[in-house]
Amino acid sequence: MAIIRTYSQLLIELEKAKNIALAKSAEKTVELVKDQINKEVYSEPEGTYERTWDLYNSMTDFPLEIKGKISQAKIAHDTDKIGTNVEKFQHASAYWSPWNYSNYIAETINLGLSGSLFGTSGHWLSPKPYMFNAQTQMVNGKYKLFMMQSLIGMGYDVR
Repeated sequence: MAIIRTYSQLLIELEKAKNIALAKSAEKTVELVKDQINKEVYSEPEGTYERTWDLYNSMTDFPLEIKGKISQAKIAHDTDKIGTNVEKFQHASAYWSPWNYSNYIAETINLGLSGSLFGTSGHWLSPKPYMFNAQTQMVNGKYKLFMMQSLIGMGYDVR
């Protein structure tokens, strides 16, 4: 911990602590979303479809955006990590070729919007609300818990 002698030094240190805690909370949130992906998406057997794990592996916490006193963590899929394989019809690649559907994969899965693209019956026609579930958990206390754990880990007394 820094030695603080003035009010302005206190504000600077509190701002640093907030940003560190927010960045650590974002990392924990990525793990929460990945857990939901495992439960909602990957728990379903796929038959002949070969899983890529791109949805799971593309979940990312981007660097904090800091604008003045406002800090924001962005949790999203890095769509550059979602590939396509036309021969295996992965990620709707054969249907959308030559366009890249990677930007829409997460929303399609979360909301169950594939329609009959992969057939007229199957679990893919139902929403797999992994992102909604993670968001609900964050709103219902996980965000506060993650921030408190991060601040306590830095040596702050938090209630």
